[in-house]
Amino acid sequence: MDRIVEEITSYASGLEYDDLPGDVVARAKELILDAVGCALGAAWAPPAVMSRAVASEVGSSSPATVMVGGQRTTPDLAAFANGVMIRYLDYNDTYTGKATCHPSDMLAPVLACVDAVHGDGKAAILGMVLGYEVLCGLADSVAFQAERIWDQATYAVVSASVAAAKLMGLSQEEMGHALSLAASSHLSVGQIRTGQISHWKGCAVANASRNAVFCAMLAKRGMTGPNDVFEGAKGFFTATGSRFEAPSWGGADRPYRMMSARIKPFPSGYHSQSAAEAVLELRPRVGDVREVKSLRLQTFPAGYEAMGSDESRWKPETRESADHSLPFVMAMALMEGGLEVRHYDEELYLRPEVRELMAKMSVGVGEEPSRMWPDMPLNIVEIEMNSGETFSTKVAYHLGHFKRFMSEADLERKFRPMAEGTAKLPAAQVDRLLDRLRRLEEVEEIGEVLSLTVAGGR
Repeated sequence: MDRIVEEITSYASGLEYDDLPGDVVARAKELILDAVGCALGAAWAPPAVMSRAVASEVGSSSPATVMVGGQRTTPDLAAFANGVMIRYLDYNDTYTGKATCHPSDMLAPVLACVDAVHGDGKAAILGMVLGYEVLCGLADSVAFQAERIWDQATYAVVSASVAAAKLMGLSQEEMGHALSLAASSHLSVGQIRTGQISHWKGCAVANASRNAVFCAMLAKRGMTGPNDVFEGAKGFFTATGSRFEAPSWGGADRPYRMMSARIKPFPSGYHSQSAAEAVLELRPRVGDVREVKSLRLQTFPAGYEAMGSDESRWKPETRESADHSLPFVMAMALMEGGLEVRHYDEELYLRPEVRELMAKMSVGVGEEPSRMWPDMPLNIVEIEMNSGETFSTKVAYHLGHFKRFMSEADLERKFRPMAEGTAKLPAAQVDRLLDRLRRLEEVEEIGEVLSLTVAGGR
């Protein structure tokens, strides 16, 4: 077995729910609750509707459930449809190491596999901890977005395949084959998140999860994958131009990486979270937005590259480009007093008055933000008025950062509008869903939680 495969699967095979400290279980439940809320908030986004339609073509006797619609389908298609909903709004959590990823994407394959085997809430928690640990461990080990050549989905397929194999009860050898099949066959290019961005930005990791679950299903039935998939002469390392060592994994005296995940307070690319908060802090002092002469942002290189370097970020033509536009996010914070999903649905990014304000903005790499990143997502905002008056502030740790946790009330304030307003769940049903998510370790079958995401569900 490939050395990297051996190290990953050895860890995954040995990890059990009883190994998890209480604070890790508690954090897992918070992150699962947040991700489910994000899925409900994307219930009627076009890619979500499309993916549920594809999933429904399989038939009602299939073993896995799609959130919101309640369709019964195959585990791999459930992973895709649920993954699209979790990711589409760009509202789910983030992890930053040498690279940035969205580890709650792992909830989609976890739910699909646990549901398919009639597993319980503890299995879902275990799968999430494992998925986070592997994906975030890779983010710590290799800068897979450094030049935007390969998308994060290229690495998410690895973590998703391991979590799927674990939850489906595969042996370590079978898990190794699932990982090998997934890593050797599903490379995703970085063009997914470049220029004017398409629907696929919010679907690429969901597709990686679909592929990963399918590979685990094949490995369970005896399908073998290529030897030396990472280190071979024509393997993953050669193909991607990246090389990494398996990191030290969470457990024993080492912290679990899940504890360093960052929940978003705004539905936009991660690098904009503290920038939006900084603008909101200055907004009461600005008064009439029409009197703003300029707004200057100092950010870190990753933020500039992802959300401020391309011309499309000043002239977004799609929802997906707008949520990756620092100028648009800051314009909404200044004009609207916040950033909400409806601002994309109403296509405010196309309005002349919004574009006019965005044109007054500049985004550059600052020395202090560069020095602080990735531990501190520091953004510095300076607003100059036509009168000559200037206001400035900086925000280091946005609400939801692991050094500034959201409270249970904060999480519920984010969750309820998406569950009740977008997914149209009755308030009493939302109460029941929140209760099950908060006490997930007591849930005997994960299908109970999934059914509560469907309007009128039990």
